[in-house]
Amino acid sequence: MIRDLVSLGTRLAGRSDPRLGRGLAFAVFEALAAAAPFVLVLAFVREALERRLTLERVWLLSGLALATVFVRMAFARPAMANIFIATHALMGRTRLRIADHLRRLPMGFFGSRRSGELAGILTTDIALVEDIWSHLLGIFAAGFIQPFIVGAALCFLDWRLGLAVIVTLPLAVGALAATTPVFLRHMSSVFEATADANARIVEYVQGIAVLRAFGRHGDGYRRLTGALERLRDALIRAEVAPAPLLSIYGFVVEMGFVSVALVGSYLMLGGALDAATLLVFLVVSAGVTRQLSELGVALLTLRAAQKALQRIDALLAEKPLAEPGGAPPSIGSFDVSIEDVSFTYEDGAEAALSNVSFTLPARRLTAIVGRSGSGKSTLVHLIARLWDVPRGSGAIRIGGVDVRDIPFEELHRHLAMVFQDVVLFSGSVLDNIRIGRPDASRDEVVRAARAAQAHAFIEALPNGYDTRLGEGGGTLSGGERQRISIARAILKDAPVVLLDEATASVDASAEAALQRAIDELVKDKTVVVIAHRLRTIRRADQIVVLDGGRVVETGDHHALILKDGTYAALWREQERAKGWRLGGGVSRAERAHD
Repeated sequence: MIRDLVSLGTRLAGRSDPRLGRGLAFAVFEALAAAAPFVLVLAFVREALERRLTLERVWLLSGLALATVFVRMAFARPAMANIFIATHALMGRTRLRIADHLRRLPMGFFGSRRSGELAGILTTDIALVEDIWSHLLGIFAAGFIQPFIVGAALCFLDWRLGLAVIVTLPLAVGALAATTPVFLRHMSSVFEATADANARIVEYVQGIAVLRAFGRHGDGYRRLTGALERLRDALIRAEVAPAPLLSIYGFVVEMGFVSVALVGSYLMLGGALDAATLLVFLVVSAGVTRQLSELGVALLTLRAAQKALQRIDALLAEKPLAEPGGAPPSIGSFDVSIEDVSFTYEDGAEAALSNVSFTLPARRLTAIVGRSGSGKSTLVHLIARLWDVPRGSGAIRIGGVDVRDIPFEELHRHLAMVFQDVVLFSGSVLDNIRIGRPDASRDEVVRAARAAQAHAFIEALPNGYDTRLGEGGGTLSGGERQRISIARAILKDAPVVLLDEATASVDASAEAALQRAIDELVKDKTVVVIAHRLRTIRRADQIVVLDGGRVVETGDHHALILKDGTYAALWREQERAKGWRLGGGVSRAERAHD
């Protein structure tokens, strides 16, 4: 049991920790030291009953008992220290491995999993393992060894009473074996309910503004309380359902003490056993049965840890995007070619892209446009290798090299991405911009912020670049968050820039500053921009129009307008929308346009 747990834990961490083995060894020696006083009890009782007990012998036995306490403490301290340190080191390493593994998984994995489930694995499951390992692993090892050592010693002292002690163990093991699957089944329900509750908490907190705005906060609260009630019920069932079987286990274990009392009394009354031996057996068997009772509870708890480790193992077993081996290929130029790419998110689903082919010239701006669902974001995500183009379904190459043959670190060193949904992390403004290049100096960060039109508002913050941002940067406006995101990309100075219309969700006053920042970002870069507002990409060197996952038109703005196809229709729709106003009428500008 312990070996399987430790083996699984070290496999998840990706390495072993010798301190864990040392800690368990010290725990076993501590158990041996804890068993030593039973021998002294036997000697003390014999001496007392045979009236040979003297003050000197009392002092001797007391001194030896005290010595065993110090010996036990000497083993207990390194046992605890080694087990605690090794456990936290291994689980810390496991957290890092999971984080690294998650960034290599295709985006489809995250779409099919609830955020609460992943949060539960990263927090609840690993914390559970840490707590159980650190507090119970050594106790279980000692508790497992000590009854067998004491039982063997008792059998050596009197095999008949020794047999009476251990005769109930097979029945106890059977009761515990019947308890374990019941407990694990309900623990699985606890894990599922925990994941659901975590997801509902995140949903409720993040969506509380929307719920209030639409007067539906009661609905969100009911969903949250429903999830928490299901978690409560699952926890209660996990405690209550195994209780009858666990009580049977405890009863059978206690029957070992009863059998010793009955058999010992019979033997002593028949003259086949002396009173001192019987008394020692009664004292020792009481301690053994108590230890075995605690061992059963510890075993179930360790099984829960094993279940949590298996969930972590299943997460690490998810197949990541393939990472090429060997030396990274040399990328000479930074043109991007899309070669007959087809892509489907799920088997049997409608294709998101079908036989898409075109080239993004180096140091030129290419805009990708189309109606919602036409495949624009899918294509950009494939370039960034957030998904993989299946082998046999085309290829995406940068400088003639298939992106699937470029190691992740090398690929992303050449890419900078700015999307509509900006992610800011808890930390200072300086730290958030340095995500673009962690080794950048403060002066380099400031220059990037100036180029991104962000320096002025950053300096106006309470502590300037050292101002701490809350989670998501909620204290900043949408335009300010976007400019910090652009500053990151400018600081990175990657040769290929991927833009999801950065100005689509900001007001007109911020749009001009953002557009200047973007102009600075894309100088001498290979740029791909997903365009929602067509007027922002009129000067693009190339415009690619997607419809239904296929390329239907390519060319510059003027050529596509003259072609009077899909692009021209989109342009007319947006120009007409500019004149729309409340009340169902049209503006003077639109009437003039018509």
